[in-house]
Amino acid sequence: MKLLSKHLVKSAYAYVNKPEESEKVFYKGWIYIGDMATWDENEYITIVGRKDDMIVSSGENIHPVQVEEVLNTHPKVSESVVVGVPDKLRGESVVAYIVKSDDSLTADELHKFCLENPMLADYKCPRFYQFIDELPYTATGKKKHYLMKEQAKRDQEKGLLKR
Repeated sequence: MKLLSKHLVKSAYAYVNKPEESEKVFYKGWIYIGDMATWDENEYITIVGRKDDMIVSSGENIHPVQVEEVLNTHPKVSESVVVGVPDKLRGESVVAYIVKSDDSLTADELHKFCLENPMLADYKCPRFYQFIDELPYTATGKKKHYLMKEQAKRDQEKGLLKR
């Protein structure tokens, strides 16, 4: 029997009496929780996000952190979080939630900035923007993408997302 850390044991209990969910994350005695990482030339591993956060739009994989990094370079952006919302044509569309550092910032200004940025392909540019006062974080300082994804679906249904 393989030993699991306390964190993984807690995660494992989330799948009790949920056979379909269990089948997705357990394989040959191991738990696969969907963390994505890079491995550099010095063999250092850096966790960069979660597979669940990946946005698939028109068959293209879009990692939210890459879009967030570009948005955060705009001088009027304090911080951002990027998630996907359902889109009948594309599968998902990219939504950016922005905390402004300057109240004059507009969705049009941000969209133009993203389209002109050489670090971001056009298909990765957010199609919708929403300005908020603060982002939700975990106790360890990680953005709660899953909460913002739920919020984006609600905002989409209410027609609150700006193009």
